[in-house]
Amino acid sequence: MEKIDVRKLEPAAREQLRRTAIRMYKRGRSQASIAEELGLRRPTISAWVVREAALGSQGFKEQKRGRTEGTGRRLTEAQETRIKQDIVDRTPDQMKLRFALWSAQAVKAVIKQMFLIDLPIRTVRLYLARWGFTPQRPLKRAYEQRPAAVEKWHKEEYPAIVARAKAEMAEISWGDESAVSSVEHFPRGYAPKGQTPVLALSQSKRARINLISAITNQGKMRFMLYRETLTAQVLIKFLMRLIRDAGDKKVFLILDNLRVHHSKLVQAWLEEEENKKAIELFFLPSYSPELNPDEYLNGDLKARMSAGEPVRSDGQLQGKVLSHLRSLQKQPARIRSYFRHEKIRYAA
Repeated sequence: MEKIDVRKLEPAAREQLRRTAIRMYKRGRSQASIAEELGLRRPTISAWVVREAALGSQGFKEQKRGRTEGTGRRLTEAQETRIKQDIVDRTPDQMKLRFALWSAQAVKAVIKQMFLIDLPIRTVRLYLARWGFTPQRPLKRAYEQRPAAVEKWHKEEYPAIVARAKAEMAEISWGDESAVSSVEHFPRGYAPKGQTPVLALSQSKRARINLISAITNQGKMRFMLYRETLTAQVLIKFLMRLIRDAGDKKVFLILDNLRVHHSKLVQAWLEEEENKKAIELFFLPSYSPELNPDEYLNGDLKARMSAGEPVRSDGQLQGKVLSHLRSLQKQPARIRSYFRHEKIRYAA
């Protein structure tokens, strides 16, 4: 008869079998006969009998297997707490380490620096997993960005713009410029693993078109395509279109700090009495594109441009861009969805 491997049984089944064997033993059965009847090895029965004699009824209960939690570790609980806190509160360069982010190698280095304990990298990764830390792509932030300016924008400047817009019945729009190239965006294609598909594109006839757009948190979107470099005259042309499209409402347009936005020609045009009543410009903190919802329109457009047939001429490129933008104009809910992004919710 094949013997049962009690190690493979569920804890509850193993405990019940142990109780049955001890009960049979107390009724006078020999260990050999119990083992035979239950399909167990005799040493297993002997071990159970000895355990019951030493522990009584407690010997029936299933004990947690393996090491007691927390034993056998190289780091103490206090050391673990300190390392976790440093990872959350500080960056490696603040601790004079040569890493930009907390990689496993960086954590290994800081443990050695602080506690003179040189852990294998595999052990460091086990600690990180136990602490609930996972490797993630970082949110990119310009090195030149000033956090204090961003905080001021959130707490003071933008709330003031909103208050003025309500008082003056103005419409807040967010503007941005972008460019689309025929060789920048192309579709993905299936191919056997390890054999990258080849897409034939002309490198001498690159099509390119520029775009300036503005969106509102109500789902409105206006845009203008142009081929020349963005100049003050091009920007003013777009501003005039915004004014015309807004009707009787004043436009509060929020832009980044591109030099042309601050040009003398643009500022002079804005100071003209008629224009002053119709539109006003506001500027985001420097190096803070993540605060501009219009960036998500540009991303949406470029994602759509990557689908379908590749464009091979200026005409095809302009037609495809126009088609996508006009389609987006008819989807105000999609435009509003840009404002649900974590970094943009403040403007919803």
